[in-house]
Amino acid sequence: MADVDAQFLRGLFDEEGSLHADGRTALYRLYGLEGLLYVGISVAPLTRVRTHLREQPWRSLVVGIRIDYPEDAEAAEREAVWSEHPKYNVVFNGVRPPPPPDRVARLRNELSLERRRLAEFEAAVPESTTHLRLIVRAIEAKRARIAKLLARLEAAEAGRREVPEQVRRVE
Repeated sequence: MADVDAQFLRGLFDEEGSLHADGRTALYRLYGLEGLLYVGISVAPLTRVRTHLREQPWRSLVVGIRIDYPEDAEAAEREAVWSEHPKYNVVFNGVRPPPPPDRVARLRNELSLERRRLAEFEAAVPESTTHLRLIVRAIEAKRARIAKLLARLEAAEAGRREVPEQVRRVE
C-alpha cells in the first residue's frame, strides 16, 4: 500500500480508532452467519463494536458490521430492533413495539394491550380474599381505562373522517 493510501485510511479514523463522524450518532449492526446479531447506536461505533467483540459471549459469532448515520439514531435503533429482531438485543426487543406515530393507530395499539391485560386479570385465580379484592379492583380499573380509550379512539376516528370533508370543501 502506498503512503498516500495509508494516510487516507488513517485520516478516516480518530486517535481512538473510531470513524470521524462529526459528532453524529451512528446506528451499527453486527451480523453473524445466521443473520443479525445486534443493533446499537454510538458516537464512536468502531470503539463500541470493539467493546462488544471483547466482552460479549456471542463475540465469536460476528462476521460482519454495517454502520449508518440516520437523522434520528435512537428512533432508527428502536425500529431496527423491533422490525429486524436481532438475536442478542435486550432493550426494545420485548413484547411491545414502539408507539406508532399515528394517533388513531397508537390508541388502537394501547386499547388492544389493555384488553389483553384485562383478560389476564379476569382469568387469574385468587389465592385469598385479599387477592380477590385486588383482582376485582384491577378489573374495574382496566374496564374504566378501556372505556376512556374507546371514547378517545372514537373521537380521534371522527376527527380523521372530518378532515377529508373539510379538505374537499376547500378544493
